Amino acid sequence: MAENVFFGEGLGRAIVINLSKGDKLLESIREKLAEENIKNAVLFGAVGSLQKLVYHLPTSMGPTSEDKFLTIQGNGPIELGSLSGNVIDGEPHMHIVAQDKEGDYVGHLEEGSEVLFLAEVIMAEIKDLNIHRVKNEHGVVYLTEK
Repeated sequence: MAENVFFGEGLGRAIVINLSKGDKLLESIREKLAEENIKNAVLFGAVGSLQKLVYHLPTSMGPTSEDKFLTIQGNGPIELGSLSGNVIDGEPHMHIVAQDKEGDYVGHLEEGSEVLFLAEVIMAEIKDLNIHRVKNEHGVVYLTEK
């Protein structure tokens, strides 16, 4: 596959999202992006705690991703160790590292994850970036110019 490189025109607004107990992590981020009409951004990180974590990870090496979806809840507090990712064409793509007393969890953040005490998410808008995600013949999503 040919390598593609895309360029924006620098960073715009800094976005700090402060979430409280019971807030849905991914849904709240998506809602704030839509309210502020932010199409492209880089996630600098997040800190906080969760009472429920929903994520998925790949389970195959074939041309099509076979994913395992997991929900972690009921083992006590879940520490949000790291959140990384980006926003392309208004859609967040975020990966999480979290831990509770039962273990460590790493994967693609899904809807349904709930904040325990707080979550602070920091992003920066990328200006004049004209790309989106498109699925290939195997259903794998790649970045392309619009």
